[in-house]
Order: sequence, then structure tokens, then C-alpha cells
Amino acid sequence: MRLALAVLVVTLPLCACRSVAHDREASLLAADRAFCADVQARRLEGWVAAFDVNGSQFDEQFRPVTGHAAIRAHMAELASNPDLELTWEPDAAVVSEAGNLGSTTGRWTMSERDSAGKRAITATGRYFDVWRRLPDGTWKLVVDLGEPDADPSTAP
Repeated sequence: MRLALAVLVVTLPLCACRSVAHDREASLLAADRAFCADVQARRLEGWVAAFDVNGSQFDEQFRPVTGHAAIRAHMAELASNPDLELTWEPDAAVVSEAGNLGSTTGRWTMSERDSAGKRAITATGRYFDVWRRLPDGTWKLVVDLGEPDADPSTAP
């Protein structure tokens, strides 16, 4: 009986900690999915709004593009083409024990609509994002980094 009670006393807090970690990860995954939805709805403004004021993304040569103004300028051409669509889906999230720093990884897809209105995939790849949680509980991107697959037809 004492052994069962000792096991219960040790495992219950572990379950509670895992539940908190799971909730934080779920919150971050939801933020990443909301980011994608906002980009579909608001294009460039949705993209920029997800970043922390000092956030960075990396260009095709892996050079940092930092701050809202620079990110807006870098993404303007892509976002202004209504035939292009960038979508993504996170497949994992990790959140620090303190709960204020996290990362997501997932797959992205770029597609383009042709003159007949049909979408064709033009590129696919993986991304890695680092987020920070603000005091109000919202998540903001600190770093966005993506890499295209070598050949879109080989993507899983």
C-alpha cells in the first residue's frame, strides 16, 4: 500500500507538468496555424504581423532580414502576386520550461495558379521557427528559417 501511495505521489506531479507542457505546445502550434491562416487572408500584412518587432527571417542566401520594415520590403513582391500561395503546416512544437520561448517545425508549399485557375506546386520544403511569448500570451516570431526541398516531386 505504501509503495502504491509513493508511486502516486511521484507520478501525479509529473502528469501535471506534462499537461502544462502539452498545453503550451498546443498553444504554439495553434499560433503557427493561425499565422498561416492570417497570411492567406491578409497576405503581406498577415506575414509581417506575426513577427516580433526585432524578428528576422532569412532570404534565399540565408542572410537575415530583420524588423517589420525590412521584412515587408523583402516579401512585398511575393505577396503582391495573387496567383502565388504559400501555405504550411507545423508538425512539431517545443516550448521552454519557463514557457516564454518555443520553436515549431513543419513543411511548406508554394503553389501558383495558372490562367485556367488550376494550382500547381512550384516548391516545397521545411521550416524552423523560433517564437517568444509576450506577457499577454500571444506568440511572436523571432526567427523564421526555411529551406526548399531539392526537388518538389520528392517531398513526402
